[in-house]
Amino acid sequence: MLSYRNEAAFSKALVTAMRNKGIFVQRIESGETGKGIPDLFVITQKVPMWIELKRIHDICSNKQYVTIPWRPGQQAWLNDVVKRGITTMTLACFDDGILRIPHTAIWGKNLVPTSSCDYYKDIRSLLA
Repeated sequence: MLSYRNEAAFSKALVTAMRNKGIFVQRIESGETGKGIPDLFVITQKVPMWIELKRIHDICSNKQYVTIPWRPGQQAWLNDVVKRGITTMTLACFDDGILRIPHTAIWGKNLVPTSSCDYYKDIRSLLA
């Protein structure tokens, strides 16, 4: 079971682990940024990407679909950036693992089939 109480705790652990691996990470913290802008800008192996973070107090490993609490505009922003050739994703931290959700589509009603995601048991396996 993953013990992150909230999204801030998940973000702190993830950013620390990324930086320890030499990955460039910039948190986007301003409440004045545009609608839908994700939590992190990351450059890994010269590949830039935008990452939205979510902490969901539920399990994902036995479900065919999960509901992700994106705010209005978040999916559209991420999908629009993908159309311009930049990688975007949501990392959704559940009680039993992390789902990497691609933004190659707009997920209707924020409902994502787990078969479209990559599953990781923890941050270490995510970054391996």
